[in-house]
Amino acid sequence: MRNPFRKDREDKSGISVNQNYGADYRSDWRDSSEQPNQTVWQGDCYHSYRSPGAPTPQDHYAEPSPPVVYPVEAEPKQRKKHTVRNIIAGLTACLVVSASSVAGFAFLIENGTVKLNSGSTPPAFTIMKNGNASGKVSTTTTGTSGALTLEQIANKVVPSVVCIQNYQVNQNAAYTAGNFGSGDSNRSVSPTSEGSGIIATSDGYIITNAHVVDGASSLKVILSTGKTYQAKLIGSDSVTDLAVIKIDATGLTAADFGSSSDLQVADQVMAVGNPGGLEFNSTVTIGYVSALNREITNSETGYTMKCIQTDAAINPGNSGGALVNMKGQVVGINSSKIVATGYEGLGFAIPINEAQPIISDLKQYGYVKDRAVLGISGQYIDSMTSRFYGLPTGMYVSSVTSTEITSAGIQKGDVITKIDGTDVTSLNVITGEIAKKKPGDTVTLTVERALTGQTFTATVKLSQATGK
Repeated sequence: MRNPFRKDREDKSGISVNQNYGADYRSDWRDSSEQPNQTVWQGDCYHSYRSPGAPTPQDHYAEPSPPVVYPVEAEPKQRKKHTVRNIIAGLTACLVVSASSVAGFAFLIENGTVKLNSGSTPPAFTIMKNGNASGKVSTTTTGTSGALTLEQIANKVVPSVVCIQNYQVNQNAAYTAGNFGSGDSNRSVSPTSEGSGIIATSDGYIITNAHVVDGASSLKVILSTGKTYQAKLIGSDSVTDLAVIKIDATGLTAADFGSSSDLQVADQVMAVGNPGGLEFNSTVTIGYVSALNREITNSETGYTMKCIQTDAAINPGNSGGALVNMKGQVVGINSSKIVATGYEGLGFAIPINEAQPIISDLKQYGYVKDRAVLGISGQYIDSMTSRFYGLPTGMYVSSVTSTEITSAGIQKGDVITKIDGTDVTSLNVITGEIAKKKPGDTVTLTVERALTGQTFTATVKLSQATGK
């Protein structure tokens, strides 16, 4: 693609125009050589010429002649050297070079070759924007658009996808025969769940879903080669269901990431992961983008995110794995599917463009830096518990971690029944409302004090998440 600034210069000063005008100019010079200071009509304007030996007006201290008007399309070359004009020409050349450089740099940014980080958190990985990431793939040749064959995509992506095993304390082990009352020292850990992850950097940072690592006492990562590592949890965000873990390794095959905004409905995609866990590790499934910006609500947190819908087979164990385009670039993180009688081929992935700032914060700080929090921990009181304990339904306040909550008069033992006028029918209601806001925003809570039966309304300013 040609530089747009360069194209503009060529349109205004093309070589053919300069040559034609220069020929006319030299012809007029020769014709007027015997007639000093002759003015000649050039078809659209007058031109004045002087013989090399003719006296100039300056020689006789005469008033200068009127300035010569040149056509916009082609500026003629002057025979007479003029210091001021040379300086101006030099400055103009500098401006042309600078403008060309700026235009070229802007083109590189627009094309995705150069990425600028507008936020304060350095990106955890680079997303390459493609001019055309869509299109079907030939299974025998590589297209000129950069698309790979299905075999090439699998060979490229599989080494970048790992299996993650979640080990948790076996609570029953402490109460088996001979261990009753012996304490935590005799407890054992066992694999509770398995999922997938994507290697984001060659030095061991791995992206996955928060529910894959939730509640883990320890984490184990198995590469596609079978090599095993112990992993450390760097950060997890249950709201967006994203997490970052780290293994002590170097030289890993990091994934390439492509822009999810380049996807179109009916684009072919590939899902790579470990359905069922290690038994079926490095499984590849092929499908299409069924829909974009599909709003999916997390059943655990109530947070709604716009996801990529695909019919590529996604099963338990695929969570945290890669959804890739036909260039072998990760464009989504497989996270969920609809499991119900009569439904098939409804899988969902978190778009990589949406995930990048969350992953970057988790990698840098261990939590999402600009996430608003209410400053309360507690549990939901359902209708059955409400009748049994004589409490209203809503969120029971177990502890308070924000001075804003204390200043609003809310204390431990209170029950929040409404938030911004919406009935609290689950903890998801509160989480979903808070997720829509930023630190410093306010929410209005309807609170009932169970001991006195007092009901009051409090306006609370949301705090900044600190990861603690």
